[in-house]
Amino acid sequence: MRGFGFFLAFVASLPFIFVTPFNGVMIWYVFSLGNFHTLIWGGPFASLNYAYVIAILTCLSWAFSRTDKKQLPITPLVALTLLFSIWITFTSWFALAPSEDVWTKWITVQKILFMCLVGYALTTTRERLNQLIWVVALTIGLWGVKGALWSILHGGSEIHGPDGGMLADNNDFGLGLILILPLLFYQRQLATNRHVRRALLWMGFLVTLAIVFTYSRGALVGVCAMGAVFWLRSRAKFTTGLLIAAVAICIYGFAPEQWFKRMSTIETYQDDGSAMSRLHLWQISLRIAQLHPVTGGGFRVTFWPTVTNNMLRGTDLERLAKPRATHSIYFDALSEHGWVGLFLFVTIFLYSWANCSWLVRRSRDRPDLAWANLLGRMGQAVLVGYATA
Repeated sequence: MRGFGFFLAFVASLPFIFVTPFNGVMIWYVFSLGNFHTLIWGGPFASLNYAYVIAILTCLSWAFSRTDKKQLPITPLVALTLLFSIWITFTSWFALAPSEDVWTKWITVQKILFMCLVGYALTTTRERLNQLIWVVALTIGLWGVKGALWSILHGGSEIHGPDGGMLADNNDFGLGLILILPLLFYQRQLATNRHVRRALLWMGFLVTLAIVFTYSRGALVGVCAMGAVFWLRSRAKFTTGLLIAAVAICIYGFAPEQWFKRMSTIETYQDDGSAMSRLHLWQISLRIAQLHPVTGGGFRVTFWPTVTNNMLRGTDLERLAKPRATHSIYFDALSEHGWVGLFLFVTIFLYSWANCSWLVRRSRDRPDLAWANLLGRMGQAVLVGYATA
């Protein structure tokens, strides 16, 4: 019954895509980031590729739309994204891992990049931008609220994101929650209804607790770094500081001993096997880049120990015993797509930061553009969280 109800809700949302293709973009983000179909207990409705259907219908709606232009904006960010898309295609042809695994990952990444570009082309007004921010923030935020409440009721137990999605892993879930915190604050500052403002404040508080209870050390570092920038870049420093203090008090008073024990390994990483294994993976990534500086090893190279260990011959690096992730966006890009891929990845990040800085500068003394100034400052907070988590 739950699956049938979810399927009916899905079908009911499809006609809105043909009202305007931008509705399709928002619905795609809900189903891609939310992965709400994982709440279905088995059955045929649990295995449908909802996001794929939505993406196809969105493109059809865009093709027949009379109001939305059929072209990508000519901007450096679009050009860099396209270059990165082309480059990871090139490196996939020279990938060292089994081709089936490589191209499966390639399809997943390309679908995400494609829909991001579609969204970029269709987000043409401030109203649409705010709608998209609402969708992203609430879709991930609902899982954060659910996770925080569940952890509180279970004595601070570790939480994860929705099963089978890009946020399923506790580290990825923590990162996703970090990225929406400034978006929640942005919407709260613009909201005029006091009930909405209060609800967003509580959601921000619970999302911050959820970040902590992912037990992700990277997420803790990221949220601390972002919190510092968040406070510095915010004009509502009292409210922001109050939220940070409230979260810190709750953590100190209610976090279980195992959480403090795990977080303490940030300082004593030499004695922690998990932390040392990450350093080991980063050394392996540098070795892969040394042997394949241009193309890297291709997608998922470190998930195939036999392939990776062949490149460790002649070194004193410990061999991989099982598939491992690098747990670093930078070493991922380096090991899988070489120095060129890392350069493109970092350039996209730096250009995004420059965009936010430009927005802040151009709107600084413009009361009518206060929303844009806030958006630029919160965008910088998002980027700091992403870069450090």
